[in-house]
Amino acid sequence: MPSESQAQAEVQRLRDQIAQMQANTVEQIAEVQRKYEELQQQLRAEAAEREAAATAREAKARAREAEAAAMAAEQSKKYDDLQLQLQQMMQMFQQSQKPPS
Repeated sequence: MPSESQAQAEVQRLRDQIAQMQANTVEQIAEVQRKYEELQQQLRAEAAEREAAATAREAKARAREAEAAAMAAEQSKKYDDLQLQLQQMMQMFQQSQKPPS
């Protein structure tokens, strides 16, 4: 049979061991939480990068659409100008075909 002092020493040793395990567990929890927060920050940064890239792509697409619209407007104006010139030339031709009065 162990003596009372041996039993108390064993109890103290077990208490110390429990305290050490608790401290280790707290450290592990803190480390996991730190890693979790790092991953959250990384995910937020990646999401922001993707959002910025998507915004840039949308801006480029809008710029291309605006450029295409401007080109279409320019082509339409040129067409209208050519139509007007053709009408004027037709009038001049018709007038030149009329006998002088």
